[in-house]
Amino acid sequence: MSKETSRDLVTNLIELELEKNYLELQEREDDTVYNIEIVKIDKGIEEIKKSLANKASGIDHMILEMNKRRDLIDAEIGSLMKEVNRLRGRKNAIKRTEDYFNKNLIPMIIETAGNDNIFETKTTRYKLYKTWGPIEVINEDEVPDNYKRYKVEIDKKGARKEIIEAAENGQGIRGFKIEKVNRVRRS
Repeated sequence: MSKETSRDLVTNLIELELEKNYLELQEREDDTVYNIEIVKIDKGIEEIKKSLANKASGIDHMILEMNKRRDLIDAEIGSLMKEVNRLRGRKNAIKRTEDYFNKNLIPMIIETAGNDNIFETKTTRYKLYKTWGPIEVINEDEVPDNYKRYKVEIDKKGARKEIIEAAENGQGIRGFKIEKVNRVRRS
């Protein structure tokens, strides 16, 4: 016999309650037969109620276990997020170190130990050259409108070519400033 589902138990309970009510409404010729039937129905109702209580207890246990698992997963997610943040911090530290090497340390070595801005090792050839650095907006109000985006954001990328041309001719464009910076090319 397979286990009855909660739905089956509730259906059986309702049927027994209806049967009991039906018997109570009937005219009785013999109280002993009536009492035996009522006792059987009451025992059946009690058994079903015990089974439903066991089912409810099992459901409570299952929900408790699911909550434990959910909490463990939340804790694991929190732990992994901390690890992700730690690794992102390490990645940023490596990027800052690499930027320091490329923007400060290697150019200084090339300038002091290199010949004609070229420095060679057994594995790499470094050449120091001048190029235009990032555009710095010094006064947003003086920047011409054709370099402003809809969000009132300066279009430094769009202005770069014209700003470099103006700087090479000894001029400038109001609101912008650009200077030459040292860059390293590896080959």
